[in-house]
Amino acid sequence: MPFNYIDSNFDFLKKKINEIKIALFKTELNPQLQLPNNVIQTYKVEDDGTVWFFTSFNGKQYKNINRPFYAYLSYYKKETGCHLQLSGSAAIIENEDNGLFSMNNYPKGYYGRLVLVKMKILQAEFYENKVSENTSWTEKFKNTFSHLFLQPAHRSYSFLE
Repeated sequence: MPFNYIDSNFDFLKKKINEIKIALFKTELNPQLQLPNNVIQTYKVEDDGTVWFFTSFNGKQYKNINRPFYAYLSYYKKETGCHLQLSGSAAIIENEDNGLFSMNNYPKGYYGRLVLVKMKILQAEFYENKVSENTSWTEKFKNTFSHLFLQPAHRSYSFLE
């Protein structure tokens, strides 16, 4: 039975992904894949738990089109102390014309060096550190005990089917 991604937990994750947008993309160690670790910008997040983004490639990925691999996205927003770690099954998307789907809107120096990747979220972890250095002693004391009544600063989600 497939997991239903339409719930409050996934809505929360989708909102955070769309707020932060920028992530570090990494793949599992796979010498055949040869996708570099790099910073990506999220293109879109679908209601079925799929994250779409562009990443760079060196031209050797043609043999890996639509072949699944395990990947990680690490989102971080410095102003809020918000960390979001996603992991799941990803694949390079094929374009009917020339094999790889590449973004046409980039300057000529980047054209043909980017590929579209879709990643199905299987697990997610969210961390938030709201403590500010300018907080008074009484505020720090209140924040110490607020975790008993408020949502925790660390949340784990599993979307395994």
